[in-house]
Amino acid sequence: MWTKCTNDECAAQFEVSNDKFGQIVTCEKCGNKFRATFSIDPSKSENTGTQTRKKSGSTISTMCPNLECGQKYKVKADMIGSVARCKKCNTVFNIEEYVETEREITLEIEDKVIDAPQEEGNKKRQTAKEVMAKKMERISNEVDLIIPLLMDSLEKKENESDTRLLIDSMLQNILGYDIADIKTEQKIEGKRADYVLSVKGKDCIVIEAKRTGMNLREKQIFQAAAYGAFSGIKWVLLTNALVWQLYRISTGEKIEHNLIFTIDLLDGLDNEEAEYFYLISKDGMSRKNLLDNLWQKIRALSEDNIVDAILSDGVITKIRTALIKQTGYKKIDNNDLRQHIEEKIFQLS
Repeated sequence: MWTKCTNDECAAQFEVSNDKFGQIVTCEKCGNKFRATFSIDPSKSENTGTQTRKKSGSTISTMCPNLECGQKYKVKADMIGSVARCKKCNTVFNIEEYVETEREITLEIEDKVIDAPQEEGNKKRQTAKEVMAKKMERISNEVDLIIPLLMDSLEKKENESDTRLLIDSMLQNILGYDIADIKTEQKIEGKRADYVLSVKGKDCIVIEAKRTGMNLREKQIFQAAAYGAFSGIKWVLLTNALVWQLYRISTGEKIEHNLIFTIDLLDGLDNEEAEYFYLISKDGMSRKNLLDNLWQKIRALSEDNIVDAILSDGVITKIRTALIKQTGYKKIDNNDLRQHIEEKIFQLS
């Protein structure tokens, strides 16, 4: 597999054996010691369409990778891969092409990175929606990088072990979890979980992983749901790396699970799916009640709840009153009206 040096002034990519994932390795270029994570194969990354080569002398757009900054710049195309320092937040980063926007300013590239003063004034505090939108944009960019590898894995019909490497990378690079937040092959009282994700030391999501492209079925989450119910974890992810399904676990007389959403990367990632990925990201799970609010909305708008609301005494009375006013026929009984709605409209009998 490929990994990338965490030293921003180096950022060299080199190959290591798959068993080095999560282990401490030494950078071949600068000697920096870091924990190996999955990175994009440079030869494949060039073919994804996200880093199109430009003619000499042309300009491209780039953006500071610091999510709290996100300042955009224009640079010469042949500076892709060079090291620069953000003028706004002083973050050192490797230049990569980014979508051009009106906020960009010219960034001068120097042989050596020098300190640049931070901009003063004109600092507008971002709203929660703006922060979320920026992080969703980052998620979309990371998904664009991983999709060619997912398709390659699907074509080769790789096994579950190979799929795990892709899922490991997605949990870190797309969803933002640190290695310390990701526990694998967990067992408790006979219950098993392929992955358990935690935020601030608290377990929050159980994952059942299948090989790339394998058809997903609800019954496949049985083990993960049982583990979650026993451990007090209410969210379960079922994934084959290309498709991600989130379930809400409820406990009572029996363990029940409800599908909350599905993300399908076979046809790319739309805005709604990017938002779903954000909700299960480390940042999204750190924000209180985001997922719970979505669950409450889905439950409130369920077919059963809507039918029950329509057939309630108060609503039936209002419908009867409206019908009398509309038709002039007054011999309408609530029970007859309710039965008519059940049988003729909802076809419940």
